[in-house]
Amino acid sequence: MKKTKVNPKVVSDIFYEQFKWSLWFLCILVAIHIVVLFFFPNSEAGIVNFFEFSSYSTAVFMLVCGIMAVYVFFTSHVQQGVTRKEVYLGVVIGAFGLALFLTLVPLVVNGVEFLLAEYTALPFTFTSIGSGSEWLVEAIFYLLNILTYYLVGWLIGVGYYRFGWIIGFLFIAAAILALSLNDYFLKDDNISSAIPWIPDIQVYASTPAAIAGSLVLIAVLLAVMRLLTKRMAIKMYAN
Repeated sequence: MKKTKVNPKVVSDIFYEQFKWSLWFLCILVAIHIVVLFFFPNSEAGIVNFFEFSSYSTAVFMLVCGIMAVYVFFTSHVQQGVTRKEVYLGVVIGAFGLALFLTLVPLVVNGVEFLLAEYTALPFTFTSIGSGSEWLVEAIFYLLNILTYYLVGWLIGVGYYRFGWIIGFLFIAAAILALSLNDYFLKDDNISSAIPWIPDIQVYASTPAAIAGSLVLIAVLLAVMRLLTKRMAIKMYAN
């Protein structure tokens, strides 16, 4: 059996490029949160902590990164002689690294916020993400959620890149289905009434079941992306 080959330079290049994008994104997001803290009155329930505040925006950011992945990385790297498989692995590993980074940073910022609220005179009260075990589960859910959004964005990008905009609409439909399943597993979104073959159970209430379902969805998306990119024609552009 032929061994899977990972090109470290491809992985580092792809991760580093997206890492630079994420730094701009995080700086803007932190600035917006600071504006919310100082210019909007505090509520009795507390201001939404940065971890929760960043969840939706980070998911959208990862979706956009996934869409851009095929246009930015596949074309340029294949033009330089890198195999499609190496670029695929580079994007996958880079996506995992980016998802981990974008999970850890909000947790750190969240911790700093609570320390400032606890030990300074700033009139801020933040909502809590729970005890030690609860925040760990929320962090895992956060990580799985944004990683899924990246893969779904990649699916959309490859669909349009390879098949054009007409068939690309079918990939958007597949993306909506994948995100609905993701919400079903991680966000207690009951879609069983709309999709008959999904069991009417509270997956979110069981952490192991939710994580297992999310991992299966991620594995399916990875397998589909490998099939779609394996023999994908690369659009060459003149320098």
